Amino acid sequence: MAQDRYFGRTYTSNILPKGNFDIELWHTSRFGHENEYFHAIDQRFEYEVGLGGNVQTAFYFNRFQKSVSDSAGNINQSSEIGFSNEWKWKLSKPTSPLGIALYGELGVKGDELELETKLILDRSFGKNLVAFNAVYELEFEAERENGKSEFELDETPLEFDLAYMRNFSTSFGAGIELRDHNEIAKGLWEHSVLFAGPTINYRGNRWFAILNYLPQLVNLHKTSLAPGKKVLDEHERAEARIIVGFSF
Repeated sequence: MAQDRYFGRTYTSNILPKGNFDIELWHTSRFGHENEYFHAIDQRFEYEVGLGGNVQTAFYFNRFQKSVSDSAGNINQSSEIGFSNEWKWKLSKPTSPLGIALYGELGVKGDELELETKLILDRSFGKNLVAFNAVYELEFEAERENGKSEFELDETPLEFDLAYMRNFSTSFGAGIELRDHNEIAKGLWEHSVLFAGPTINYRGNRWFAILNYLPQLVNLHKTSLAPGKKVLDEHERAEARIIVGFSF
């Protein structure tokens, strides 16, 4: 297969062959905050191309929209657009004892600048695929001090993603993904939220579709900022994602 995407959240070490490219359409709905109506929509248009030498890059146009209720029960909407550039370097194949890849993505959204890095590990054996990502982000926010505008480091979240898929045929696979998001702001570990849910992957000759549903299960690290079993202000009760891609 020309495409490198199998899961909704978790990346694998596969890359596109030199000169091949994918066009991908992403839609993510995030919904369910405590004591308010909340629905966010994240959409991405991605152009991904294989460069050879076990390297690929991708360019994204991103659109973010939120609908949130206020104290009077009115629904207020806001939206932003953003751009990002990703690079992935494959170090070994997933059919080896262990597939390994390095990933970096630089993104701009409004007054925020984000750098996301991943260590990607995976293993393909028979009809089974297992993948693990360690994700570290640097999130900068524009601040104006003493008449000057500059970016200050605001958050440094750390995330661990684990996924398993059983490929029942060359065109269909189903599995589960787990996501552990650790919010760290200015050196303070605020919470550790665990999500888990199913993923379905259907692959045609030159296209694919991925469906993923990820409900929030539990807060693994309770603090004074997040004392509850779940974190329903910064995170949602559930997220649903669909990715449709076309390979050329």
